[in-house]
Amino acid sequence: MGPPKMMQVTHVEGTDMYELKSGLTGQQLFDMVVEKLGMAPITLFSFQYVDAKEHEGFLKLEKKISGQDINKKADPIELNFKAKFFPESVNDELLDTVVQRIFWKQIKAGIVDDTIYCPPELCVLFAAQSMQALNGDFNADAHGPGTVIPSNELPQRVIMQHGLDIAQWEERVTNAWKALAGATKETSIMDYLNIAQDLEQYGIMYFEVSNKKGTRLWLGVHNLGMDIYEFNNKVTPRLGFPWAEIRNIAFNDKKFTIKMVAKDAPDFKFFSPRFKLNKRILALCVGNHQFFVARRHAQANGELVQEDRATLEAKLRKTKEQLLAIRMDLETVKDASKATVEDAEYTKNQEAGMDKFKTMKKAQSGDAKRRVLDFEDLDEAEC
Repeated sequence: MGPPKMMQVTHVEGTDMYELKSGLTGQQLFDMVVEKLGMAPITLFSFQYVDAKEHEGFLKLEKKISGQDINKKADPIELNFKAKFFPESVNDELLDTVVQRIFWKQIKAGIVDDTIYCPPELCVLFAAQSMQALNGDFNADAHGPGTVIPSNELPQRVIMQHGLDIAQWEERVTNAWKALAGATKETSIMDYLNIAQDLEQYGIMYFEVSNKKGTRLWLGVHNLGMDIYEFNNKVTPRLGFPWAEIRNIAFNDKKFTIKMVAKDAPDFKFFSPRFKLNKRILALCVGNHQFFVARRHAQANGELVQEDRATLEAKLRKTKEQLLAIRMDLETVKDASKATVEDAEYTKNQEAGMDKFKTMKKAQSGDAKRRVLDFEDLDEAEC
């Protein structure tokens, strides 16, 4: 008998090894990992894997791990413990401080590696909040040069777009950090997440799809519904379909069929070429829809109080002056020629007074029938 098959479970705080025993389920592994991390067993989290064809998926917790699409030839088998589903309100749903910290580190990683678009001035503020969360109040004696490592805190895009050296980036992040004095580490983490959850790409998983014309598009699946994006623009949705409008989701080989609640709306159909990936898209849609229904049920029964956005927005307004000062400073050293498509789209939305929720509302405007027909009419020339 050869050596036991091992699994390497990576999470935001390190890596642990587990033996893949016969009959071990995803849930049993989940229980071991959350116990090791000391976090509440929140069902937003699961294990991401990459199969033999390098396509990503998540384990089904109720099934045996060995019977799933993991790359069994890998040694060890690699799994990534992370949030699969995202809260609508971090204040309402992330109550355990360890969960808050784990989730924050995942979101921070997405912002730093630029898979979650974030404007430069907000990147600097996030870096400052990270310093406050990790180190507490700035102390000149304890936090000298090298405490802030720009490459660990800022997207490479932002660093490359501005004519600043490492010391100058350190100075700017440190100045913003000093302004946060008095905030606890836990408050800094939640302040970060309360802002981050309003970013356009927060909590969205993108999949390449097409309509019956063969137009290449992106499907964005998230906690409030599914959106359609033009292929060159993953910031602003072109069309949106909230979960409340969707009655049923199914796929047959390469074709997805979404049946709408509105009786006069035709089926919303799109195409995705990979069968195994389609199974994962379906599971993600079903899971997000189930969370959406559960949240609305809890709210109706008074079990979950919807986050007070007015209070949050009042708090966010207090950071407006700080963000404006950071933006004005960065503009003086910015190389406009290095702006990305995402930068341009974000700037256009800001100048039009649009934020994440306004762009989503615009994408959902009009009845479901018109939006389905608009999707079918999209062609390469306009996307």
